[in-house]
Amino acid sequence: MKGGHGFETRVYLLDVTDRCPNRRSMQELVDVLARFGYNEFRLYDTAKEREEALDTAKTEAYCRMQGIGFKVVGEDYRREIEADAKTVVAPTFAARSLCGRIEEMREAMERAEAVGSERKATRFVVTDFSDGYAWHPLCVSLPAIILAGNMMTAGRVAAKMDLEKDLCSVMDLPVGGLLQKLGTLYLRGGAVKPDSSEYFNILAGDIGYSRHPGLTQFVLDDVSGVARGVRIALERWVDRNDWAKEISYAALLLECSCHRRDERRLRELRDLHGHIWRMRFEPEGRVESLAKLPRF
Repeated sequence: MKGGHGFETRVYLLDVTDRCPNRRSMQELVDVLARFGYNEFRLYDTAKEREEALDTAKTEAYCRMQGIGFKVVGEDYRREIEADAKTVVAPTFAARSLCGRIEEMREAMERAEAVGSERKATRFVVTDFSDGYAWHPLCVSLPAIILAGNMMTAGRVAAKMDLEKDLCSVMDLPVGGLLQKLGTLYLRGGAVKPDSSEYFNILAGDIGYSRHPGLTQFVLDDVSGVARGVRIALERWVDRNDWAKEISYAALLLECSCHRRDERRLRELRDLHGHIWRMRFEPEGRVESLAKLPRF
C-alpha cells in the first residue's frame, strides 16, 4: 500500500545488538507497526557473537500475517539508507535519553516528511538505536513510532495529531499524558545535547561529572518531583499492565539522575531494571546491562 504522502516503504529499524525483545514484546511491536502504517520491520544486529542465535522465525511469520516485510540487517543496510537520496531517516531519540525527547522526535519526523516530500522520496526509515545495553524501555520509543507512522501516511497534517490519545489507545490505559510529561522534562534547565539528554549524562557519568549550569538544585528537585508524581499516578496499574511498569521504570531512571548519589534509589533502580529486562527482553545481555548502571 502506498502512503498518503508518497512513502511507499515505511520502515522501523530496531537495534538488537545488545538487547533483543522477547517473542511477546516483538508481537506487540508488530501490532503497533501494522496499526500505524509501517510495511517493513528491520532488526539491526551487529553483535560479534551471541550465546544463542536470534530466533526470528515466529516474528517473521507474525509480520507476514500483518502484511509487514521482515529481515535482519547489519552495517550494509545502514550505509545503504544513509546514502540513498530516495530515503529519509529519522531517529526515535530513545537512546541516551532515559525518558525520550518528544519535542525532538516531533521536529525530526516533521523535518523528514518535509525533506521527503521535496525530494519525492519513497522510503521513510525510523531508527531506534540502543544506548549500549539499553536502560530505556520500549515505551520510550513508542511516541516516535506513532508520530512517524502518522507522518508517513498522512503527511504534514499529522503534525496536529493527538499523540496522547494514540498513546492511550495503544497501551489501553489513560496514561499517555504521563509518558508525554516524562518525555519533555529533558528541556528543563536548558540543558539539551545533540546526542543525549543531560539527565542521561548525569546518571551515566562518573563521580566527577559536572552537570550543566542550568540544572540547578531547584530544577533537579522540580524534575524529581514530577517523576515521583508520575510513579505515584501509575501505582494503580503497574501490577497488571506492562506499559505502566515500563513508564514507572523510566520515571525512576529520571528520578535517580536527580539524586544519583542516593544508594537507596539506585538499589531500587537496579532491582526494577532486572525485572523490566526479564519482562521485555531475551536473557542475554542482562548482566552486562546491570553492570552499566551507576555504582557509587
